[in-house]
Amino acid sequence: MNETSRVELDGGGAVVVRVARHEQPWFVDEAALMERARAAGLPTAQVLALEHLDDEDGVLSVSVQTLLPGRPLEDVGAGLDREHRERLVVEAGEVLARIHALDPDRGEVHRLRAPAEEDLERARRTVATALGPEAAEVVDRAAAFVAAARTRRPEPDLRLAQGDFMPKNLLVHEGRISGVVDWEFAGPAPPAFDLARWEVSAGPPWHDETAPLHRGYARVSDPEAAAAGLVPAYALDWALEKLAWREPATPAQVRRCVEVVVRHAGP
Repeated sequence: MNETSRVELDGGGAVVVRVARHEQPWFVDEAALMERARAAGLPTAQVLALEHLDDEDGVLSVSVQTLLPGRPLEDVGAGLDREHRERLVVEAGEVLARIHALDPDRGEVHRLRAPAEEDLERARRTVATALGPEAAEVVDRAAAFVAAARTRRPEPDLRLAQGDFMPKNLLVHEGRISGVVDWEFAGPAPPAFDLARWEVSAGPPWHDETAPLHRGYARVSDPEAAAAGLVPAYALDWALEKLAWREPATPAQVRRCVEVVVRHAGP
């Protein structure tokens, strides 16, 4: 989707430079929502400059941001004992609840989707290739589950979702969460959206540590009320999207998606 680089400055220090090429200017909503999060006291980078240049392939967008201290939680987790790891996930849950407390008025809107048959067929092929033909039926079970949720549940309240709230985008410095990065797909969504994506895509061992994430969330708001019973539907919705990627998901990602379907829609 874009390139992200750390750039060392001649005069000392460093910044983060994000570059993307799309048909329209990019990073605009990201910059505005990051500033809103910073104003609310959340550990988010400051956007120092945002430029858009026309070229023959579309619009080249360049975002220059302050460099936050720390390393991704995904990278430091292997060196932590379980107690310390859980403490960081609890802190992450508190940060997520504070993000969801913000009003959304721009960015990408995330709702339950009705997958196209073309995408479902691609998902079936991906599962069959990774796990065998008999496993592919989970795709139809997941699609039926999401379709039922779309028709039976009332439209939930939309809050600000970070869009990719994962250990890879949470920085840790001196034993604390020091930053939340990559707000590219932030926007209005039910809180269940971020909670579900963590369950599907946080990666081991993080994706099974939803309990400490909810404990941290509960310091700010009731996670069950926020989720409104929609985490299973959003988890399966995201699993279907991953399974339908044109660049196929890895076997480990496919297995996790299938595990989530079995957990929520039955064996």
